[in-house]
Amino acid sequence: MNKVLLTLTLVFQAAQLSAAVSWDNPPVMCPEEVFARGFKCPDFSRVENPYTDFPYETSKEEILDWRNNKAADLKLCRNQEVLRREAIKPGSFSAATIENAWMVVDGANNVSEKLKAIDEASKKYDMPAHVLIGAMKQESLFASLGISPDGGNYSCGMSQLNIQEWCQAMNGLPRAEKDAFGWPSDIQCDSSDLPTNIVKPFYDLAVKNLGTRPSYQLTAEDFKGITADQVTNAFPNGNKTLQEKRFQAVTSFVHNCQDIALSVNFKAKTLKGLFDHFVPSKLKQQELYTEGKTYNRACRSSYNSKFYPLHTGWLLAVAMYNAGPSQAKLVEYYYQTKAENLPAMNPLDLIEALHWGGKWKPGTDSIVYADMDAESKPTRRWFKKEESNEMTQRWFKSCIVQRHVARVIQHVTLPADSIAKSLEVGGCTVTGVPEYRQKSSGVKN
Repeated sequence: MNKVLLTLTLVFQAAQLSAAVSWDNPPVMCPEEVFARGFKCPDFSRVENPYTDFPYETSKEEILDWRNNKAADLKLCRNQEVLRREAIKPGSFSAATIENAWMVVDGANNVSEKLKAIDEASKKYDMPAHVLIGAMKQESLFASLGISPDGGNYSCGMSQLNIQEWCQAMNGLPRAEKDAFGWPSDIQCDSSDLPTNIVKPFYDLAVKNLGTRPSYQLTAEDFKGITADQVTNAFPNGNKTLQEKRFQAVTSFVHNCQDIALSVNFKAKTLKGLFDHFVPSKLKQQELYTEGKTYNRACRSSYNSKFYPLHTGWLLAVAMYNAGPSQAKLVEYYYQTKAENLPAMNPLDLIEALHWGGKWKPGTDSIVYADMDAESKPTRRWFKKEESNEMTQRWFKSCIVQRHVARVIQHVTLPADSIAKSLEVGGCTVTGVPEYRQKSSGVKN
């Protein structure tokens, strides 16, 4: 398929989806419907494929009911069966399949506590609960994951925060609360004081306590008893006071990062910070409910945000969490305008801009774009290499971030509906830029 035809096809598909969506009341689930609600499972022990099959006696009506109205429970039931079969016959499934199944099952634990934390955090930060829910499900499937290396990031818990993100949220708490969690005073949340890989020596010691459990099942118990003498020699250089604070901070992190209420609150606070400081004001002022209007589905908790459930600005904050604040500049470049002049946008426009924004730099794995707010003002023509406002990022990042936003939306969409799809063709490859993307101008035509 040539580039022109492919572009027209993707734009047509996006237009079909957009035309069918009323963004003030999109077909999204109530928060409680995203989680398993405790329906009795069908007997999957007798089916050949636990991921696709139903027991032979299940009627068409029952199948539709499970798929459309009990989708979260259906997914839980299927993955419980996978774990049951693996326990009987180890090696029946791949390690990745078992990890995913464990995450689904663990994500169905403590649902009331998770829903309460989500409701409180969304109200506190005036953010759509659907965006917060979709973002966390994309990170962890709501499982309380243990600390994982994640390329040196050492993320933890349901919200998958690293120690720098945890530090920023923790530093915002009152002193008494910080003391209660054993958090040190006057520690900076940057790579100088707390590089994310400072957690590594703690992690290396904890995995020795796992036995036969995989590392994604680490718990706070596995970190108990770690002393400063065991880890500080692996810290970056620093004076005695700084090393003590580092030890105190990492100890507090590994012991508390799986706490549900803290994890949800800190994730929301992190997204709120990105929204407040980096999302263009033009996007913040769009997709707002007018007086007397709100999301109209009757859910267990009333909808309290002034923003639409899938607010484009909040979704951009999620994109920034995963790929950095420069994603706003990428969107502006795609539309060839400064932040204050951005057009009205919806979530599908955001996915499109993240996917197509920026021009391929020949001979590299990167796309290049420009800061439209910088003094040098690029035109629709390719801007010169020496211009000071040039910005660059790997195509892989662009591909992943647009897919991430699409999946955040998909996680909260009613099972029988479709709102958003990611736009990559042939997957997101770590190296190389696909031919169709190489030919893009990088701006909206």
